[in-house]
Formats: sequence, C-alpha cells, structure tokens
Amino acid sequence: MSSVIQYVENHAGLLGLVSSICMLFVTTVYAVITWWHARYTKQTLLESIRQNKEERQPYVVPTIIKVRGGAFDTSTYVRVQLNFHYTIENVGDSSAVTLYTFLYAKLQYGQDDKMVYAHLMPEYIHSLRVGQKEDENLHFETKEFRDLIEDLEICSVKNTKRVETDPTMTPYQGPIIILRCLYMNMMGQWFESVLEQELLCVTKKDLSEGNSEKEDEGEEMVTHKESAWVTNNDIADGDNYEGGMINPSYSKLSRKMVDFEYVQKVLEDCRLYSDSKLEYLRT
Repeated sequence: MSSVIQYVENHAGLLGLVSSICMLFVTTVYAVITWWHARYTKQTLLESIRQNKEERQPYVVPTIIKVRGGAFDTSTYVRVQLNFHYTIENVGDSSAVTLYTFLYAKLQYGQDDKMVYAHLMPEYIHSLRVGQKEDENLHFETKEFRDLIEDLEICSVKNTKRVETDPTMTPYQGPIIILRCLYMNMMGQWFESVLEQELLCVTKKDLSEGNSEKEDEGEEMVTHKESAWVTNNDIADGDNYEGGMINPSYSKLSRKMVDFEYVQKVLEDCRLYSDSKLEYLRT
C-alpha cells in the first residue's frame, strides 16, 4: 500500500495531466452530444412549424370555363376580341390576398416558343377566403387572335398530313393557353398556381339561323347554325366565335412557392408589354 502511495506522490504531475486529459475528453463528448441533441431538437421544431404552415396555406385553382369572342368594324379595321372566361377558387386552408391573374398563349409553330399576351393584364382581386370562387375574364385582341388562328391552321395541316402518312404518330399540339395566378398568404409568402391547357379550335357561329338553345343560365336565347373553323382569311364584321379547349384531364396544373423578386419580374414583364401594346395601338 505504501508503494502505491509513494508511486502516486512521485508521479502526481503525470497523473494530474492524464486526469485532466480524460476530463477534457469526457467534457468534449458531452458537449458534442448536447450540441447534436439541441440541433436535432431545433430541426424537428422547424420542420413541425414548416409542415404546419404548409398544411394551412391558400391553394388557388384557376379553371377555364368557356371561350367566346366576336369581330366588329371600327371603320379603319375589323377588330377581334377572344374572351377567356375563367374561375379562381381557393381550395386551401387559409385566405389568399393580393391576387394577380395573367393569361398567355404559347404558340407551337412559326417563331420559336412565342408567347402571346392577353390584353389589359393583370386581373386583380384583393382577397379570396377559403372556399370562395370568383368569375373573371381576360381577352386577346386582334393581332394576338390572328396569331392564335395561324397556329391552329398550321397544327390542322400537320395533323391532316399525319393521318395520311402515319396515324400512329402522336398528334401535333395546338397553342397552349397559360392561366397564371400569383397570390400571398396571410404571412406575406408568395405562391403561384399555373394552368396549362391546349386550345383545340376556334369556330365561327352563325346566330341567325338554326335550332335555338339556351347555353348558360341567365343568357339570352340564341340560335346557332352549323359551326365552321375560323381562318385568317374569313374574319368579318359581325362574326361570333367559340373556342374549344382540351379536356381538363389532359391539362397541367402546378403550384409552387415563389419569392418577391419573381413576382416583381412577372409584373414588370406585363408592364413592358402593356406599354409596347399602347404604343402599337397609337401607330
């Protein structure tokens, strides 16, 4: 026993160093475990908060209801308007505020991926509560209407040729109508909902003859004659048009969170187009 005490006394400094190193190692391990546990707890809390926020967010769904238009003489040219009537509905769990709605058409032929803008964008709604639905409309003007008709004509020719040569080929697409809605939640976060749906045709309606029918509740009784596809060569004063969209089952609806810079860019692009359109109309 005395030899052990003597050994300890002779090597007290070394044993103290070893003890300090062991204590330092144990403290380091304890600190690492504590840091990891705190970090894991923080991540778990943030994930719970994120999931709770995502579960209680607005979800605005745009839907194209019908497409109608007409042509009329302005004394200098025949002006055409093609109206896209649509609804936006909040199917989420909280209110949406500051809603901007935009309408475009992506042409498939002619110029590469040309985007055609609707007139007088954007459509603005201050708020949309949970379950609320609003009916709105945006329209394409003469030049844009003619671009759409040209794209449909090219698509029709291509599909006719496809049927004659190889019917097994995938049908060619017509212009894609893009209905975009930007909106905020109550915490100031921005979201974007986008509907992409193909425009199949635009037909001309003769309202003077044919069987009468009441197409929508609240509309006047009208009479239709057999419809015919519209071409750029037969647009005339007094024409009435109706567009046909592809079944919604074949359309695309997407939603994502976006930042404020993205929203600013979309609004600025719209403003620049509106300015150029006004200058075009002046000339």
